[in-house]
Amino acid sequence: MEPGPGQTDAFVEARAGLILALRQLGITDPELLRAFEQVPHERFVPEDYLEYAYREVSLPIGSGQSITSPTHIAAMLNLLEPQGTGKILEVGTGSGYSAALLSRMARRVFSLERFRELATRAHAVWSALGFNNIIGLHEDGLGGLLQQSPFDRILLTGSVSEPPEALLEQLTDGGIAVVPLGPPSEKQVLVRYERADDVLLETEHGSIRLAPLTPGRARAL
Repeated sequence: MEPGPGQTDAFVEARAGLILALRQLGITDPELLRAFEQVPHERFVPEDYLEYAYREVSLPIGSGQSITSPTHIAAMLNLLEPQGTGKILEVGTGSGYSAALLSRMARRVFSLERFRELATRAHAVWSALGFNNIIGLHEDGLGGLLQQSPFDRILLTGSVSEPPEALLEQLTDGGIAVVPLGPPSEKQVLVRYERADDVLLETEHGSIRLAPLTPGRARAL
């Protein structure tokens, strides 16, 4: 999906506005901001909604799912601290945008998506952009990816009602997971878990409202 005539400059300007908004929200890490500069959000948005690509709204992406606003994604990535890490596990590929951002800061990203349509579309966009350090799988991510564990970072892009123990066990020592935790019908708490030896340190960092992650059939692309 290529931008039409006259759209490219508008998107570049909108992306610059996003960076300014992130700075105003207190997100100042240069590597994180650079990732948002390098990854074109409009490439991950359905064509019918291109004009809303940089607005603070959630947009439908098919399969009954939606794409989270860039500032909400930035808040989660700021807690995750993915800069310079080796392996990251993302549960819930969605549009593929957050995995693309992570790929600019980490050596390798494993992204799991239960809806084949979304997994296939995200892979096509990553390939078109040359982001070849992302491994996308059509798989139920709530059980993690044991064969590739442990992971330096784990990100859940949707909410869960209970701490995801199977996932948290796949964190390496010193690893960090960011989890939107709470009932699907209410705002959730952004919880950051950090593993120190056999202990999980848990801290809360404000609220967010995300659709729940639900289990589905596991199958690789």
